[in-house]
Amino acid sequence: MSRSRYLRAALVGVSALSVSACVSLLPESEPVSVYRLSSPEPVELQGESWTVIEIDVPNAPRGLSGDQIAIMQDGSSLAYIQGARWISPTPRLLQSLLVESFNAHGGRLAPIRSDDGIRADYELRLDMQEFEAVYDRGADIAPLVRVRISVRLVAEHGRRFAGARVVTAEVRASANRTSAIVAAFDQASQTASREIADWTAGRTAQQGR
Repeated sequence: MSRSRYLRAALVGVSALSVSACVSLLPESEPVSVYRLSSPEPVELQGESWTVIEIDVPNAPRGLSGDQIAIMQDGSSLAYIQGARWISPTPRLLQSLLVESFNAHGGRLAPIRSDDGIRADYELRLDMQEFEAVYDRGADIAPLVRVRISVRLVAEHGRRFAGARVVTAEVRASANRTSAIVAAFDQASQTASREIADWTAGRTAQQGR
């Protein structure tokens, strides 16, 4: 049997409404815990000279497109943690984190979404290739969280290619518990999003020379 306990966001860098004490698999009727990724501290946008970046919702395979927290136990097929959900579908979760990471970057980048109705200088197109906790050392050992995102930067409404790369971040969970696995997701996602913001700032600066 598992027990529930409240997880303080300040301790693990994530927010949770409640925390399942151990990892178990679907099926289930209703989620017990809802998680979000932590937000980096934004900086104030000042001045008038900005490079506007439209950040698309990442494309994702069907198994990663929902709000379930994905795990891989046999190296080839996905399962999901019972009693735990992301606060929104994973692609939108990552889009929000990227917008927040660009806002916290401190450069001259102004992130927007497509429905903001603002003309962008560049568009960031994303493919979410991995976003799962991999049990690479057995079912009872803390898994390795992998976040891998393919990034393409295009300009002039998609008519000019400005660069591409694949960003990967891996973090080993501190324990085989839902709270520890979510904390590893948070850390890996933060690392990947900062790297994408840094890379985009560098590419746009080069394009402007």
